[in-house]
Amino acid sequence: MNPLREKARMAGLFLLWSALGALIVAAFFITAFFGDFSPLRLGDSGAVILFVPVLTAFTLGLLLTDYELLSAVMAALLTTGIAVGLIVAFMAGPLLAGVAGEGSQFQEWVVQRVGLSAVLLFPLILLGTVVGRAVGERILPPEEVRTRREALMAETRAWHEQLSRMERTATRPGEEKRP
Repeated sequence: MNPLREKARMAGLFLLWSALGALIVAAFFITAFFGDFSPLRLGDSGAVILFVPVLTAFTLGLLLTDYELLSAVMAALLTTGIAVGLIVAFMAGPLLAGVAGEGSQFQEWVVQRVGLSAVLLFPLILLGTVVGRAVGERILPPEEVRTRREALMAETRAWHEQLSRMERTATRPGEEKRP
């Protein structure tokens, strides 16, 4: 495959996975904030706010095993930025449309929720992405790492066989092996 096309494909997948992760996180955050109006009845909104970003980012980290660790951190930043942007757009929508009653109280509530989202999301998404990438690299290593491991194993076997041959030729019949 063309190297330029491969880079474009990898960048497109990186952006797609980050955007989809942000969409999932933002959707569950908004659902947790507006539990009374949500079609999903969530028992504890705090658990959703804490665990959904970590689990979504963990999955994102698993998908990013072919990328460098810095790319996983950049994906966490991008996912957080998009998620906070979606949360702001959804929460501030009634204010911008002019349909929110009691604008100052609602505005304070929106600012509090957006601030909470911004403060909570980045560390949770970063944690999930890095841990997911580490687990993914351990379970499903990238092709380059697998190739290097196989080459190292073959080289180690060759050295072991060569040492065994040298050891057999070094010991003469009637002599004992040295420990």
